[in-house]
Amino acid sequence: MTTNQRFSLTDDRHVIDRLNPSNNGKGYCHMGDPENDNHLRERLLWSCLADLVKNLIVNRNPVAMLPNGETYQPAPKERHSISRTLYKAIEASHLNTLDVALSLQHKFNGQLRREKKGMQDYTSLSLFVDDVECLLRDLYGNCDEQAIDVVRHAVLAILGEIAKYVCKDLSEEHAYAWDIDYVFGIGLPEGYGISGSDHRRMHWAADKLIERARAVRAAPTNFSKYTLSFVNDLYENWRPLKSACGRG
Repeated sequence: MTTNQRFSLTDDRHVIDRLNPSNNGKGYCHMGDPENDNHLRERLLWSCLADLVKNLIVNRNPVAMLPNGETYQPAPKERHSISRTLYKAIEASHLNTLDVALSLQHKFNGQLRREKKGMQDYTSLSLFVDDVECLLRDLYGNCDEQAIDVVRHAVLAILGEIAKYVCKDLSEEHAYAWDIDYVFGIGLPEGYGISGSDHRRMHWAADKLIERARAVRAAPTNFSKYTLSFVNDLYENWRPLKSACGRG
């Protein structure tokens, strides 16, 4: 390994990351594949993305039985589809042209400086995309802000569209938060005003989020860590739920 090389392989072909040891063992390089930094970064990107998606999409599949009598829980098929789609989008982006050495020169400290303006910035989907951004800044370097912003927006847009069909509750949660933020001027185009229908959507969204928050609190193991975090934030900071708990 040279001083400018970030990644290497163990004897069993798992990726070693000398910049961020917490990534060690997460990526796997198949026999015969390139062993240069760029390819090993891609293998690590794939594995880390898959782990993040696993944290977003809870496995609610029933237990199945193998022919030998052993039982197992099949993984949700949508996990692989989402992981692959996001991976391909990042792979095709400008980020993937950056030299791995940039991540050594511009090391990410693990803390995003992105300002959160409204409720939608705390939804399950937004928190997931925050983690994706952290992964990008770690692997590609904390330097090309424009490229990272473009990929972040693309990841959120792609995931938002997929969620409408494969994880509708996450899509609705994000949309309800948007309806509430809109009435407070977040996302409101310049020169536009708030209408009566906007207020009605806001009240409907608030009722739906209260229902969701209570359902999550009643059965937390059925929801992802991102949803649990969102609901905890609602109970701590959102007046309707704080009042319901006697803390408002």
